[in-house]
Amino acid sequence: MSQKYTNGAFVFYRAGSACQPMLPDEIERLAQQYSLPTSIIPQYAGDRQQVSRAINKTKAGLAKQGFTLTALVTRDHEVRYRINALHKENEQGDMPYEALVTWTDEHGNGQCIEGTHQIACDVNNAFQAIRGRICPGDWTDALAYYLVSECQGFAFREDGRVYWIPEAHLPRLVPLMAFLAQVGISLVVCEVEAEVRTVVQQAAQESLADKLQTLQEDVAAFDGTQKPSNYKRRIAEIVTLRKRATVYAEALQVGVDQAQAILTQLEDQVQTLLDVRENTVVHRNGHVSAVGTPGSTSVDTLASAFGGMPSPAAAWAAQPSVSW
Repeated sequence: MSQKYTNGAFVFYRAGSACQPMLPDEIERLAQQYSLPTSIIPQYAGDRQQVSRAINKTKAGLAKQGFTLTALVTRDHEVRYRINALHKENEQGDMPYEALVTWTDEHGNGQCIEGTHQIACDVNNAFQAIRGRICPGDWTDALAYYLVSECQGFAFREDGRVYWIPEAHLPRLVPLMAFLAQVGISLVVCEVEAEVRTVVQQAAQESLADKLQTLQEDVAAFDGTQKPSNYKRRIAEIVTLRKRATVYAEALQVGVDQAQAILTQLEDQVQTLLDVRENTVVHRNGHVSAVGTPGSTSVDTLASAFGGMPSPAAAWAAQPSVSW
């Protein structure tokens, strides 16, 4: 990237008309071609979501045909709509229904829309065109994850439509841009003018503070009885956030010393709880015992014995609050 991106860049994307439903395998092959991680492949929305999309697409042009679709059942595993003929009211003033549009995935079904009326057939055709495929609206989470994790960016807008990416990670956008062009999505990279640098700095601080507060609240809820995987996951999140803070400090000269200190304390606390938990058995009565020994004791007592630390509640009370 050129010198004009010394303050990082604003990035947003737009799915154009060329972005059509694609099979996950097709997207995976493209991702491999551009050496992108599998996380860039969106999750399939599921047949139930595709049924709703097919119905909404068909409903859009029904008025011109003199019909409308009225929802009767919209449960997770069953959908039923009534086809009404417009301008054909009965004596009670109601529109009589012509037929039903039905879908259910019970007993292994769900592969098609049921109904013999032409509109039911139209809904089924729309459903078959997208069933098992990734649609334009499915890309949001995968792209957001890539920009935030792989590119160390953060959402500059509350709605998540614009991201700031630090200069050092902008090269990661090159293969992403080429990949997205193949699926019909345009990635736009904009220069951050020097005049708005302070705005970006403030946004970076707020982004870090929000994530740090979430981690503090999660760790505060730990009492030594959680599964080891929960502690390991939090430690990984703490390490990731520490790296992110370092990136922002280097890119924007954001002060992160206090945040780094709190992250270190959080990691030490969770690591101690993890060490305790991996050497204990949690009993149904809420007490724990050391692996291979009879009897039980409280979590706080055992934590002190293993780690030489106060109870989780006391340790948390000693944590400083973050400020910038």
